[in-house]
Amino acid sequence: MLNVEKKGIDNLKKEHADFSGKIAIATNDRKRITGHIGRCRSFLICEISDGKIINKEVRENQFTQHRKGGQHHQHNGGGEGRHSHTHLINGLKDCSYLISRGGGWRVVEDLKQYNITTLFTDIEAIDDAVNKFIIGELKNETDLVCDHSED
Repeated sequence: MLNVEKKGIDNLKKEHADFSGKIAIATNDRKRITGHIGRCRSFLICEISDGKIINKEVRENQFTQHRKGGQHHQHNGGGEGRHSHTHLINGLKDCSYLISRGGGWRVVEDLKQYNITTLFTDIEAIDDAVNKFIIGELKNETDLVCDHSED
């Protein structure tokens, strides 16, 4: 089952202070963070260096079965009846973090295995969340993780 870490603000500040890399944000309109990873239209990829966004890229969500119109994830490669998030992982493999307003515990665990940390937030505006991430003040709202059996 899920083992989501709650990190204090001081730990996040240290972790993000010198962060250079890419973060993915689940979105439907490129302005607001969406409420479910699997159903978002796209991912806004922000490349961060020296405390600034140096590049932005949009990746259309062709990674998840929910977005493709299916109700369930693919089961290939998941083993033992587990859902597979292989396409999502491959689509975001160059990102260190994925920010969303919600999602299932399985995707959190699967992404973690590939060194992609999922951060759930109640912040709606992408710019606000990214700025808080950069200064280490984006709180991981672990109560936004769904733990029903279909995610």
